[in-house]
Amino acid sequence: MQYADEIALRRVKMMIEQYVIARSRGHDFVSTELACRAIRRVVRSPIEDLQLDHLLAENALKQGLSIRFDRIGVSADLVQSGSPSKDLSAAPPEL
Repeated sequence: MQYADEIALRRVKMMIEQYVIARSRGHDFVSTELACRAIRRVVRSPIEDLQLDHLLAENALKQGLSIRFDRIGVSADLVQSGSPSKDLSAAPPEL
């Protein structure tokens, strides 16, 4: 089962990268809400939404895009911390 989760995580990371690249062609920002919905429609994600936001923000910054942390119910800590490159292998903080 661990192997299947690793493959699913790799797929999610590739989807995030592709989404950000496609988004950068016509926009100057990435919405965490829209990206999460789009990615979850295509592939099963073994990670929580908060971790998905971190990966998305990391990739968006590499492409020079701004990030809209607009997910309903997202913790204010994520937006205020400004550190999307946290260790994503650790469990997400309790809300």
